[in-house]
Amino acid sequence: MKGIFRIPAAAKKGTLRCAHLFIGYFSLVIFHNEPIHSFLMKRISRLVPLLGAAALSATIASACSPQSEAAPTDQEVSSALVNDVVLPSYKTLVGATEKLNKALEKLVDDPTSANLDAARAEWKAARKTWERTETWAYGPAETDDFDPNLDDWPVSTKELAEALSEKDFTADKFDDLDTTGRGFHGIEYVLFGGGDKPVEAADLTTQQLAYLKVAGADLEKNAKGLLAAWSGPEGFGKADVEADPAKTVNDILEGMSGCLDEVANGKLGGALEAGKGELESTFSGNTGADVVSNLTGVQVAWEKSRLQALAQDKDSELANQLTEELNSAISKAKALPARLNDKLDDQATREQVKELMAAIMQVVDTTGALQGKLE
Repeated sequence: MKGIFRIPAAAKKGTLRCAHLFIGYFSLVIFHNEPIHSFLMKRISRLVPLLGAAALSATIASACSPQSEAAPTDQEVSSALVNDVVLPSYKTLVGATEKLNKALEKLVDDPTSANLDAARAEWKAARKTWERTETWAYGPAETDDFDPNLDDWPVSTKELAEALSEKDFTADKFDDLDTTGRGFHGIEYVLFGGGDKPVEAADLTTQQLAYLKVAGADLEKNAKGLLAAWSGPEGFGKADVEADPAKTVNDILEGMSGCLDEVANGKLGGALEAGKGELESTFSGNTGADVVSNLTGVQVAWEKSRLQALAQDKDSELANQLTEELNSAISKAKALPARLNDKLDDQATREQVKELMAAIMQVVDTTGALQGKLE
């Protein structure tokens, strides 16, 4: 009787051990052996009432558990970065900037409070899609100046205010502006106002409306240019990233560390030292959302590029540590108060920011340690 309940080795192999094989095997043994069948039927009739649903579920779940997948190769990681991370994110960015541009055009044509609120909402939505891409803002984002044209900061408020105070604002004057007067933050400055008092639709000048029309189109153009630069057989994604998979693994880790360090020491640390004027997206009060989006982008790069699975195969303890620390940092970022720039002078808020900075830098340290394991 001892060997009857042993599942053959063949049934344990394969990608999925199914419960119907488990049960079918017993059916063959039991019903083709009369003495065993008679004996077991008597025993089962007594045991069934004692078997709980939980025990039965556990047995079936165990029988149906899949085998672990093989770790991805460097080539698979580089391909996933391009096709599952970067290109989808830039397509989303293009769609968001198109919506923002349309909202700005509507505001320019009809500067009402409702249209101003709609344009502000689209600005925040587009902002979220861009901030998530900071981890992979290399290659064309740097070499072709898409990053500064989309997201340079802090805003050169003096230069922009002077340009907007002239009699007419034209596309030529926009082109003369430095990148610190364009992109997301230039638009933010006009939409939300650079002072302590919120801007009303009736306050928008002819020059400001003309600026928004040109700036919205320019933002959309740069988002489309960035997507195009990564796309196709000659694009940066295929010709550079997928062509050098070993380098790509290191680039992902470098991008993660760089984004995390900028958030902790640049966006947050700089503001703690110099004041709320150093906070990115300070005019809209969107700093906290920016930080959450930045950290979420790091998480996307870590998971969807399959780098996490590769690291798990090399050093599961360190990979799990990084995942847990990143989740913790994101949770702390989500707990930041709304309109962080209005509350940065509060001591409790400053302590909260310092705790977040420490949590982020711990992820940086772990990422560095993991980088050494994957070299």
